[in-house]
Amino acid sequence: MLVLLFTALLSPMVRALPAWTAATAGEGAWLTGLLAFPVLLAMGWIFRGLFRAAPAGSGLAQIFQTVLGKVLGGGLTIIYGIWALFLLCLQARLYGERMLATGYRNASVTVFLAVLLALVLWMGRKKLAAFARAAEVFYLALALALGLVLAFSILDLTPENVLPVWVSDLPGAAAATLVPLGVAGAGVFAAFFAGQITVMEGDRRRCVRWLAAGCLILTALQFAVLGQLGPELSAQMEEPFFEVARGVGVDGAFQRVESVVVALWAFSDLALLGLLVFACRNMSETLLGQRGGKWSVPVVAALTFLGAVFLFPDDFTAQRAASEGVLLGNLLLGFGVPALLRLVQKVKQAG
Repeated sequence: MLVLLFTALLSPMVRALPAWTAATAGEGAWLTGLLAFPVLLAMGWIFRGLFRAAPAGSGLAQIFQTVLGKVLGGGLTIIYGIWALFLLCLQARLYGERMLATGYRNASVTVFLAVLLALVLWMGRKKLAAFARAAEVFYLALALALGLVLAFSILDLTPENVLPVWVSDLPGAAAATLVPLGVAGAGVFAAFFAGQITVMEGDRRRCVRWLAAGCLILTALQFAVLGQLGPELSAQMEEPFFEVARGVGVDGAFQRVESVVVALWAFSDLALLGLLVFACRNMSETLLGQRGGKWSVPVVAALTFLGAVFLFPDDFTAQRAASEGVLLGNLLLGFGVPALLRLVQKVKQAG
């Protein structure tokens, strides 16, 4: 599950960082990965408390009903389902636009969407364990591509673009930390099928290590991109990471790996869409029973295709939605609601 979360969130993280953080924090934008660690650690502690106090085998939808009652809990589940569907439409559209911008300008975005959602439909009707194993393969390919780009970028960066960082830069970096936190908030949907995960000895330490490693990778990613392009240019680009990947290569060996990196990044898009589909499936099973969950996957895939085509008719609309509304929604549903839910749970336990 840790591998799945890392793989799924890598694509939106790369899209948002450091373009959005650089606009607020400038040279200190690369610090946001480090500053996000204590907040994410605290949220992990909150989720741990939620699930430890809930009946065994509960997912987040079941916890909603346990803490708030069937009506309010069901209503909150529907809100999360609507948000998951919105994220599915947006992420699918952004994937299609990225593929068009990387060398397939004469192709139709509907073709890319149809292929991607056909894979999501196929995986969503299988078992969660099979999808998680596939995510491990995706993770290995993405880790290799990310490591290659970061290694070459850090060796060839301009230190003046990222250093020194003064104390006066810290307030801007702290404010920009809302960006990685907003992206990470989408990980809350993994909690809906958390009841299917077998808890083992040492899982808490393992989670902390993965979280620390993930924040360090976000720090290195921003450090490399800002060091290559500078904060001003990074803030003006939609996805500066892929611009940096364009320059990766060794004369006489390999060059121009941007298309390969973008193609591999489809694995992250597939993992994120799969995570959201399995969350929707779990929510449907909670509200409608096993039969409703079975039919929810093709319905969600069809609505995602229609929403990606008609709700976001062009790249500008998709990018605007991603930058203006998604972060706030993810912060609210990924951090605010679980924290309030844990507070209500503790009050009920005390009473």
